[in-house]
Amino acid sequence: MLQKIIIQCKYEGDQRASYNWGSLFHGFLMRVLPAETAALLHESVLRPFSQYVRPLGTQQLAWNIGLWDADIAECIVQAVMPLSRIELEQKGIILEVCGVQRITLTETEYFNRFFMCQNPCRRYEIEFLTPCTHKQNGNYALFPSLELIVGSLSRRYSAFVQDISLDDSNVMQEAANHMRIVRYSLRSAVYYLDNTKITGYTGKITLVLNGPEQLARLSGALLSFAEYSGLGIKTALGMGGVRVNQVS
Repeated sequence: MLQKIIIQCKYEGDQRASYNWGSLFHGFLMRVLPAETAALLHESVLRPFSQYVRPLGTQQLAWNIGLWDADIAECIVQAVMPLSRIELEQKGIILEVCGVQRITLTETEYFNRFFMCQNPCRRYEIEFLTPCTHKQNGNYALFPSLELIVGSLSRRYSAFVQDISLDDSNVMQEAANHMRIVRYSLRSAVYYLDNTKITGYTGKITLVLNGPEQLARLSGALLSFAEYSGLGIKTALGMGGVRVNQVS
């Protein structure tokens, strides 16, 4: 099952909310999870969830969590759904939870969107809501490439589903080869993580999917999965939060 949890918060004080608070919310999440679950997540190479923060206005923000691993998802749901307040110790702020939205999709419901429609969508817009980047040759990528996007998503996607998988280098390459960036509006953006400054990008890109119909359907399912998994590096710490839209 795929899940999104959106927690709306408000707080008092003069501090301005920022997407950089994502790492603080990650720390809070680890504190409210059972100790054994938090330890398991710390040891995991591939974090089975994503989360990021979006400011909504004066003293308001939304905490977005994407889930696709059933066991971990249940632990996170039980930890965050009852919350009435969130304490960010490093900021000295206590946020009041003023709204919680939980959106769920079964695997069948998700894949029906792509494989049961009459004609596959061949145009997608990806909006990078928090800074996104990929590690490439020891450096942080300052522009999204199709190979990096497909590679990042396929690893998480393959952990989510086995029978409609892109866990194959030839299929991944075919998917990337039949995508094309036709429009972009990007700017560099910095994400502060502890004492580290990571430079990536935010903004939008529009992709066109060419090639066989079945590949277009599979690529659409892969790209849309980014709303749950995040895109790029540090997605559990607040980076790579995206919105994916089909464009007619």
